[in-house]
Order: sequence, then structure tokens, then C-alpha cells
Amino acid sequence: MKLQLKNFDRFKDITGTLVPFYKNKSLNNFNIKRFFFIYGKKKYLRANHAHRKCNQILIPINGTIKIDIFNLKKMRKTFTLSQKNKNYLLVPSFHLMRIKFLQEDGIMLTLCDYEYNRKEYIQEDEFFNFL
Repeated sequence: MKLQLKNFDRFKDITGTLVPFYKNKSLNNFNIKRFFFIYGKKKYLRANHAHRKCNQILIPINGTIKIDIFNLKKMRKTFTLSQKNKNYLLVPSFHLMRIKFLQEDGIMLTLCDYEYNRKEYIQEDEFFNFL
């Protein structure tokens, strides 16, 4: 998997909005092993770690979310996710994430292709001393 910002489709009518995701087309045949929702608070950073094995897909549910991604060369890319922008982010392993919710009611869905294992996390200090 490579770091990639993608757009999703949104179909709206008088009854509401439908946002479909397809395993082959939208998710690049991503093998979901677990998923979770993050309910963010505006004044706190989330994540601030990388993964050795886990690839993730970050999908905004509510609010605007700023995500800084660092690769092993310590190069940073910043992404802004929101339903309004109709985008989501594919994040490969060995990419450190810093997640900042820009509203109090921000919600993000995270899809993972690896089961939870605290030992595969790389904390920020270890990540920037990795090479």
C-alpha cells in the first residue's frame, strides 16, 4: 500500500445521503481485520505513532480532520479530511500519524488490516530515531 488521498462518491436526495465504499474499487482490496471510530477533541492530538505491520484507511465521518504524516525519511505531508471534501486517506505501515480534529464533534472511522497488537506500534521518539 502507498500513501494516497482518495475521493469517495456521495449520492444525495431528499431522503438523505448515501456514501458507498467498494472493497475492490474504493478500498484497493484492503483486507479489514478490525475497525474503530475515533471521537476527537479539538485541543488534543491523537495517534502520534506509526505501525510496523498495520496499514490503515482513515475515513472522516463528521467534522474536519488535519493529519500530518511523516515517512521514514522524516518528510511530512499534511492532509485535510472531511465529508465536505469527499476524501479519505490510505496510510501504509512505517508512516507516523498526528491527527488533529478541528471541531469538537469530529469523528473518524479507521480500517485496519492487522489485529491490535501494542508491540507493533512505533512511538514518535522511536520513529524519529529509527534510521
